[in-house]
Amino acid sequence: MSAHLLHLDFFRFLDALTPERDPWEVYEEYYLSPNRAALEAWWDQCLGLPRAAWAERVRAVRPEHYGLLREVVREADLASLAEEVLPRCAAWAPLSPPPEVYYLVGFFSPDAFTFEVEGRRAIGIGLERFGRLDLLPVMLAHEYAHCYRRSLRRPRTLRDRMVDEGFAVALSGRVFPDRPEADHLLMRQSRLRALREYESRLWRAIRPHLDSDDEKLIGRILYGRSRDRMWASRAGVYLGWRAVQDFQARRGAGFEAPAREVLPDPARED
Repeated sequence: MSAHLLHLDFFRFLDALTPERDPWEVYEEYYLSPNRAALEAWWDQCLGLPRAAWAERVRAVRPEHYGLLREVVREADLASLAEEVLPRCAAWAPLSPPPEVYYLVGFFSPDAFTFEVEGRRAIGIGLERFGRLDLLPVMLAHEYAHCYRRSLRRPRTLRDRMVDEGFAVALSGRVFPDRPEADHLLMRQSRLRALREYESRLWRAIRPHLDSDDEKLIGRILYGRSRDRMWASRAGVYLGWRAVQDFQARRGAGFEAPAREVLPDPARED
């Protein structure tokens, strides 16, 4: 396993900006060209926008917007963190070869994600919105679990995705058992309390959609991505975790079970 510190080249790009040069030209020289395979994979797989939009965003960059990020990562040993966390994950869910880890600075990329770089499994950490790093170990474990599950089968339906999220929460809980449940769910404690309160109602709303492969619907249910706020934030992640909890309590199973074993029809009995 290797950790790639692409964000350091991004800072070099910021430091090299001058009024006389096109920012895109500077970006290519200092950031894109040295890291082309990873950055093009990130752009295509995570954002999926035209390349022209990439140049537009680069030309809108303001170095002063990254002052906090510089402070946050200045004393952090991000490479050692990845090298510590991933072997702990492999003790529960062995994966060979282990995923590479890429720390990068993008434009509205997910905080943590899985992608492929030149055909190899990888974990990406989009640092642009990080104001602190306390949840980073949990995020690395969470994404490792996604790499592991996706090495077994590709998730297609809402049911698949909920179970994958549930196993990711469960794995980070095994690796970091002293962290509160809300940390592993990547949500505030108040959000967790609300989801617990409405759990039965949420199951009734979600059951009819379990076999849907509509990506927009899946995103709304898992993460609450909708302007109308019809679905509570991360409701699908929470319910997937609850299904995995129940399954592992009954079966003592690991992290490779098919989704229909974990979340059969009917999904749950209230």
